[in-house]
Parts: sequence; structure tokens; C-alpha cells
Amino acid sequence: MNSKNDKLNVLYVCRLFNGFETSIKSNFWSPTGAPTIYRMINALDQDNDINLELVITSKGSQPDWSFGFFKKIKLKNLSSKVTILYSFGQRFGKVGLLFQELFQILYVVFKIIFNRYDYLYVDHANIILASFVSRVNFLPVVLRLMGVYPAMKNILSTKSFKNKIFRWFYKSPFSLVICTQDGSGIEPWLKSALGKNVEVYEFINGIEYKRPSPQELKSLRQKFSIPVNKTIVLYLGKLEIIKGIYDFIGAINIANNDSNNEFHGIIVGYGDQYTNVKKLIKNNTFFTLIPRFNHDEIFKIHGLSDIYVSPNRLANLTNANLEAMASGSCIVIPKSQSSNSVDLVTDKLLSDKAVYRVEFPPTDRSISNALINLLNSQELRSTLSNNVALESKKFLTSWNERIFKELVLIRNLIKK
Repeated sequence: MNSKNDKLNVLYVCRLFNGFETSIKSNFWSPTGAPTIYRMINALDQDNDINLELVITSKGSQPDWSFGFFKKIKLKNLSSKVTILYSFGQRFGKVGLLFQELFQILYVVFKIIFNRYDYLYVDHANIILASFVSRVNFLPVVLRLMGVYPAMKNILSTKSFKNKIFRWFYKSPFSLVICTQDGSGIEPWLKSALGKNVEVYEFINGIEYKRPSPQELKSLRQKFSIPVNKTIVLYLGKLEIIKGIYDFIGAINIANNDSNNEFHGIIVGYGDQYTNVKKLIKNNTFFTLIPRFNHDEIFKIHGLSDIYVSPNRLANLTNANLEAMASGSCIVIPKSQSSNSVDLVTDKLLSDKAVYRVEFPPTDRSISNALINLLNSQELRSTLSNNVALESKKFLTSWNERIFKELVLIRNLIKK
């Protein structure tokens, strides 16, 4: 180790997630999103044997961080040094974005040159930086991937000069790659995209389940005026087309037409479709929309729900779904996609006795049919609920255990 007192010096670079913005603006570290990232930051920050320095890069669509270059800040509840790098290039088209990326890379590289770090931890949004540092061999680089999504898959399958460059970035000699196993079909991508000698680990995210009390459920029901005499169906996640938000809304409407208005849908989340969704369900008493929800209370909303629906076309081992499993929810998800390996691992972990699977791609009609079937069979709902709790216990771990595994890998990396 290079630092005084034999501490490990860590430079952590990640993009400015939407769930981090409130913390940055208020100067109080209490992130609401990306638990995979912020829990690792917390663990490194609280470790007495580690000196953490955090660089957060804004990559665009964040107006509050588009005028300026960088800002050093101090956050309460976080002892580490924090620097924000601005997304100033958004205003100047592709040329501006190029200069923005170059500035962010050079800023971090100069920090590496003039400071003594033991390793660099980088997320996928900063892949160019990760590639450069690993190829120049300044210090060990840990690349952190939060699943593998369509844009990343297209880079491997679509021929273009830009994609060819990115394939070269992915083939860099990273010291370690850690990837979230979220069901997005990571296995074939990791095998094809990364260098043959790169050490790769896949981890399912952790959960911190806390059973809500009857009084907590009652208070939550009153707070959001959630009806007592309806079958409550929950959607929890980003309000995006590919996440199936419109399929969910359509399913509730169809199911109510087919069942004399037996269902009430709760939508928890925010995203690029939020304004449209809000307009769509305005004055519709079948829905409750909750854009922001304290993550520490997430299991309360699961406790109020009778059925949890995930029409997500990208992956179904997401944080939200893992929490539903731990809660013993009656879960509806789409079937796996053999063509791109999405949710094949989900099939191995959860049987059809634990989750209700609808044909892919999920539609409002297929989901509404599932809701009607589950409404008419309390026994089926109970069976699915009990089985998903039992089967998920075999692979779910606490966040502390999950983060500890990653810390062990990183410490072993430095010893090599």
C-alpha cells in the first residue's frame, strides 16, 4: 500500500446518478437510487483501513451541472473528498461532448499522476477512462458493470467505427471486472466483450428485508389513500417504455373491465415517462402514483400489495424484483428470452411454482389475464407467494454480505 499509516488509497469514479442529485444539492449524503453503487461507496468510506476519494461525473440531461467544469464539495454523512465534474458539453453538440469527455478523463488522469492511489474503481459510464488507465498501466483498474443492456449488446453486434472503438475499450487489460447478475443476459456478453485473461465476477445484489408491522401498513395506506376493498397490484421501477409501464396501466384498466373494478394499481417510480403517465392516469381512481419513495420503507409498500407485476423486458433480477421476492410477493414476470439470454438465469433460480410467467413480450392483455386468474384463485396466489420466498432464500443475501465479497476481491487484487 502506498499511503501513510498503511491505508489503502482508493479513487472511485462514477457517473452522477439521478438518485444522487438530491444529496449533492443538499450537501447531505442520503442517496435514493443505485444501491449497488452507493452501498459500495458507503462501505469504502466507513472502512478505517481505506482512504476514499470520490469523483462523480455528470454525463448529461442534468441542467444543474451543465454550467461549469468541476466543483469540490463536502457532504455530511460522508467523510471522503468529493468532486463533481460537469456536463458542460451538452450545449455544444457532439464536439462539446467530445471535449467534455476529454476534460473528465484528463482531470482524473492528472489526479492519478500527482497522487498515490492503490487502485481505480470505475463504472461503465466512464469506460473510456477505465480503458485508458488500464492500458497505460498507471494502476490496477476495477470496472463495475450494473448488468448488460441493449446498447452494450449492440456495440458487439453492430458494425460501425464507433462500436469498433468501444469493442477495443472493452478488451482493455482490466485488473478486475465485477458485474451485477440482474438477468440481463450478462454471461455471453462478458465472454465475448472482455479480454480472455480478465478476472470476472458476477454477483446478485443484496437486500435488507424488514417485515412491516400492521400499524406501519395502516399508516401507509392512510397516507396515500389506498383502498381496502380492492386487490392491490404494484409496479415499482423507472417509468420507461421498455420497463413496461404502459403495459401495466393497460392491464389494470382491462382487468377492471373484466372484473367489475376489483383492482387498484400502485405505481412507484420516476422516469422519462413520468409526465405522460401522470396525465394518462389523472382522475383515474384505479391508480395511485408515488414518484419518490424512501428506500428504507420499500417493504411497507410490498406489504400492502396483493400482486407484484414486473413487465420489464430487459431483466428480472433487478433490485425491485429481489425485494419483492424477499417480501414473499405474488409475482408476475415475462418468460425468458432465449435469443439474447435475458432471464435464462432467472429460470434456473425460480421455478414456475414460484412466479407467474406471461409470454414475452408482455402485453396489457397477457398481464390482465394473469391478474384475473390470480384474482380467482387465492390458493394459487398463496402458493406462489410461499414458494418464491423459499426459493429466493437460496440465492438472496444481505447487502453487508454482498459488499463484503467485493471488498475481499479488491483487497486480494492489491496483494497480487
